Amino acid sequence: RRRIVAPSEPLPLATSGIVITRTAAGCWGSQRGIMGPAGPTQALAASVAGYPDGTMSRQLLERCLDAAVARGIDVTVPYKPWLPVDVMQTLLVNVHDSLGCSWLIAIVIACLGIRAVTLPISIAAIRGSREKALIQPKFQELTEKQKSLSMEGDQSKAQEVGKEIQAFTNKHGKLFMLKGTGNLIFFQVPLYITAFAAMRGFANYPDVFRGFAMESPLWLDSLALADPYALLPLLTASIMMTNTELFGSIDTEAAQINPLGQAETTSVGGQNTFQKYQKWIMRGSAVMFVPMTWNFPAGVFVFMSTNLIASTVQNRLLRLPVLERLLEIPPPPER
Repeated sequence: RRRIVAPSEPLPLATSGIVITRTAAGCWGSQRGIMGPAGPTQALAASVAGYPDGTMSRQLLERCLDAAVARGIDVTVPYKPWLPVDVMQTLLVNVHDSLGCSWLIAIVIACLGIRAVTLPISIAAIRGSREKALIQPKFQELTEKQKSLSMEGDQSKAQEVGKEIQAFTNKHGKLFMLKGTGNLIFFQVPLYITAFAAMRGFANYPDVFRGFAMESPLWLDSLALADPYALLPLLTASIMMTNTELFGSIDTEAAQINPLGQAETTSVGGQNTFQKYQKWIMRGSAVMFVPMTWNFPAGVFVFMSTNLIASTVQNRLLRLPVLERLLEIPPPPER
């Protein structure tokens, strides 16, 4: 748990050869001092934490440190996160401290709060993607017509169709194909990356975020350690698989960009070649997700699964006709 403190002089620990310093982010961290060689990493942070030998708390802290070292982290240096990561971690710490709840509940509440605050962005993205889905067939029809006329050598009619395409792009904008993608590119992807880095930062520095590391909710040994039964990776993968079957994409936000039935690449038989294999690609990705993320800290999956479930429920509700009329969202093409 991070503590905001007033600047002070480093506090030397003669017994361990360590100096405790306050990082730029206002966190307590540890680094090697100049008083001689430091002991093993586990003993270093355990002595800083003040847990007696042989206690369960010390053993758990040593396990968290072992996991962090295995990920290539030098836990003896001060923790200095990037600004977006620090903002995310500060949000989680404030939620945890203000509500007095567990870290698991704090992660869930923070995730839901972020989705609530950014709901207007999601609605605007869905509105843009629906508008694109409605006008895209007309644009494809014009481009295919121009292509066939050019191949037949009828240049005069091809030029007329070209003028129609020009009028179409003037009306809807030259970048109309990008409608609805801003939410995914500028919000969803950065959110996932920042949340992942924030959870990893909590897990990689258990001596700094001791409350996070020492919490053992449900069947988990620690939020900073991997799920011993891999239930959280399996849960997250099952949510991805469900979204694939219902919406055609792992993330329902991404599914809004290219709704089912809206093809950008067609084959001779008129079948959508991408759509033909899209679900199998997504299914394979969901299956491979489990072994690839098996050893990730449990806190990562808490945020990820919460965000996926919230996104699925949100987009399912926004498909209700009454909400579509209220929020002026065009109906999907298949309706």
